[in-house]
Amino acid sequence: MKPRVRIDEARTPDGKLLELYEHDGAHDIVVDRRPLMSSRKHQSEEDLASLVCRDLPSAARVLIGGLGLGFTLRAALDLLPPDAEAIQVELIPEVVTWNETRMGHHADHPLRDPRTRIVVGDVRGVIPRYERQLHAVMLDVDNGPDPMVSEGNAWLYAKEGLRAIHRALVPGGRVAVWSATDDTTFPRTLRRSGFEAQRHLSSARPGRKGGRHFIFVGARR
Repeated sequence: MKPRVRIDEARTPDGKLLELYEHDGAHDIVVDRRPLMSSRKHQSEEDLASLVCRDLPSAARVLIGGLGLGFTLRAALDLLPPDAEAIQVELIPEVVTWNETRMGHHADHPLRDPRTRIVVGDVRGVIPRYERQLHAVMLDVDNGPDPMVSEGNAWLYAKEGLRAIHRALVPGGRVAVWSATDDTTFPRTLRRSGFEAQRHLSSARPGRKGGRHFIFVGARR
């Protein structure tokens, strides 16, 4: 059996330890010894993009919060028109470096696509820069609205953050939020923030395998 090898680490702004592991060609990112994401389990990350990036118009602009292993960005690029722009926001510089070097091949190197614009920073500060400019926003910056790893992300899932997303979207634009668990109150928060809300069941692997995840979608009213 091939060993699981720890190959790099980083620190989040609030001091949590982020570690990159490799095992038999696959990569895993772990935060404070808890699995966060894996190159073997990414169906729900792809679903996050497919729910809001289909049939977007020419020159569409989308924003993704949280790079991870690049699977949401890749799924979005595969659906976007040739003249679109995908703004990928990632808080941890090392995660960008890992995607550029060690693990970008898993998602077919989406950072190399000329439609991608990488922004290293906090998505909470980036979203307000775009007023009525975004056709879709995808958020995968934490475990979701309820089981958050970082309390600082609470703003994104509360009415204030969702209102900022609402202002950043064009009329009819959509937001998709990834969640590790179900949250029966979040669709109501979406509706109170000016969205039509839907809840979608997804999974870590194709065929409803590898654990259940949830994606909340809001269409801007």
